[in-house]
This record gives sequence, structure tokens and C-alpha cells, in this order.
Amino acid sequence: MDKQHKKGTTTVGVMCNGGVVLAADQLATLGDFKFNKDTKKIFAISDNIAMTTAGVVGDNQAIVRLMLAQLELLKLESSQPTVLSAATLLSNILSDKFQYSYLPYQLFDLLGGFDTEPRLYSIDPVGGYSIETKYASTGSGMTLAYAVLDKEYKPGISTADGVKLAVQSIVSARERVSSVGGDNITVFIITKDGINEVPPVEVKAIIDKI
Repeated sequence: MDKQHKKGTTTVGVMCNGGVVLAADQLATLGDFKFNKDTKKIFAISDNIAMTTAGVVGDNQAIVRLMLAQLELLKLESSQPTVLSAATLLSNILSDKFQYSYLPYQLFDLLGGFDTEPRLYSIDPVGGYSIETKYASTGSGMTLAYAVLDKEYKPGISTADGVKLAVQSIVSARERVSSVGGDNITVFIITKDGINEVPPVEVKAIIDKI
């Protein structure tokens, strides 16, 4: 079973006071088959930037490797990359692929980080990226996740409440969408101090209270 055919996910990004929260379910599917219930879908691509992955696993793995390499080169040549520079780089990679082959990568990702302040972008398969957004979701469960985000998000939300909101959004999606699930939910918090993953036991405690 070729891993490039594995897909199915819901990812969420939430802008908070002093940071960005990124969250994702952990289920990878092959059609209706639940291939892996502990799939990693959020990756640190620099000291201050991380990205979520949704869509075909092989495409996303290739993009993550390329982003890691390019941002490391940028860091060596100049300085710590900004979140916008990383979003622009990813946009250019995706748009070039589509421009020259007419076959876009099968993905729809979120990119969040902290430079002078927290920032969040969503990037579509052909490189179109949003202006900075307060919250975003991608993947097969995004419609249900947006329903929760639209209702519950408040400007200036704390990172602790942002974690709860992101988890609640994904729980809502996985209750209704068969390709969303997994053993737990991965959650990253990105602040001026860097990237931290919320311990799985803490995430599980939030899920149990929903």
C-alpha cells in the first residue's frame, strides 16, 4: 500500500493572545480503511514556525522536507525567517509545480508561527495563501470544524483557551466524518519562546471533558 495514497484529516489553527495554536487529528486512511491511527500531521519547520498537513501524505512529506531545507538555508544566509517569508516560500513552491506541470500537489496546509507577533496563514494546493487569518481549518472535516470556530472564537483568546477551542473543533469533526479520528489529537503552541507540543495526556483530558 503506497503511502502517497494515505489521506484524510482535519487541521485547525487559532490565533491567540501571544501565540498560535495548531492542532490536527491523527488518522490516516486508505479509502474507507483506517490505515494508521497515530499519524503525525504537524511539523516544526523552523525554530519559530510550524505547519499542518492535510491531503495526500506523500505530497505533504515531500513539501515538509523541502521547507525544512529551504528555511535552514535562509537562516544560514540571513537570519531567522519570518512567518510571511515561510508562507511565501511555500506558496511559490506550490504555484511553480502547478504552473509547469498543471498537476498541483494534493494538499491544503496551515502555516503558523511567531516573529514580531503571532501569525497564521492557510495555503491552498496551487499556492494561494490567505491574508493573515484569526482561525482556519483544512481537511475532510473542515466544514464541521469551522462551525465550531465561527461560533466560539473570540479575539484575544488565551493560548490555553485556544487549545481547548482547537481540540473541540476537531472532536466535532471526527464525530461525524469517518476519515477524521485517531488515538488522540496533536496540538502545538507557538509563542515568542518557540514551539511546544501539548502533552498527549493533557489533550486527552480536554477531550474527555467535551
